[in-house]
Amino acid sequence: MQHVDPEVLALWALGEPDVATPVDRAHLDTCAVCRSERDALAATVETARAAEPLVAPPPVVWERVREQVATEIAAPGPVPAPGASDDAARSDGVVDLAARRRQRRPLAWASAAAGVALLAGVAGGVVWERGRETAPAPAPTPLAVATAALEALPDWPGSTGSAVVEQDGDGAREVVVRVTDAEPTGDGYREVWLLAADLSGMVSLGVLEGDEGTFPVPDGLDLTTYSVVDVSSEPFDGDPVHSGDSIVRGALDPA
Repeated sequence: MQHVDPEVLALWALGEPDVATPVDRAHLDTCAVCRSERDALAATVETARAAEPLVAPPPVVWERVREQVATEIAAPGPVPAPGASDDAARSDGVVDLAARRRQRRPLAWASAAAGVALLAGVAGGVVWERGRETAPAPAPTPLAVATAALEALPDWPGSTGSAVVEQDGDGAREVVVRVTDAEPTGDGYREVWLLAADLSGMVSLGVLEGDEGTFPVPDGLDLTTYSVVDVSSEPFDGDPVHSGDSIVRGALDPA
């Protein structure tokens, strides 16, 4: 059985069906092998085109294409008998196109294989490139720059806690505060503060809900001056000033 030339199938898959002769078309209607080959090439082309805009595939794809073509061309074939080079011409002088196509078949298969590998490589390169562009970059891990052990004040025995100052790559800072056994009694809440070491000034960071909270440090605040972390018990009296009832407190040390 004379199958359809692989070059014709490849061009057909690329959108040039006019290269097929009526004989090729009739053969394709009855040959599952040729139809399967054409459909596989067409699917590869469709995948590559759907991935536009195209980008250059990685260098390894080109290397594989070169290796595959070189292998196909170098593969040993049947040694022609003397005078075989004239098989394509019959005694009546008419060129036998089928014989010519059989002679070209090994090289045609190499060309078709290279085309498939190139299309697959381009499609793969596009997917890889898009994945690289759209994948979110992992968030950098904040760096701990200072820590404090929070100790209970006399009216809150058994309470304990810790504080860690973290800084991200942009210089923004946060204080992570943890406190245990420090539930306020009655109607009240807990508030986190940064105090000056000599208690000459204080900055409220916010309300602590639960046993742990994260609080942004105001930009420009000098933590060498406001170096004490304080957690207080505050009544619901509408007064923003520190109540004077501290639960735990501790000085920050560089990490």
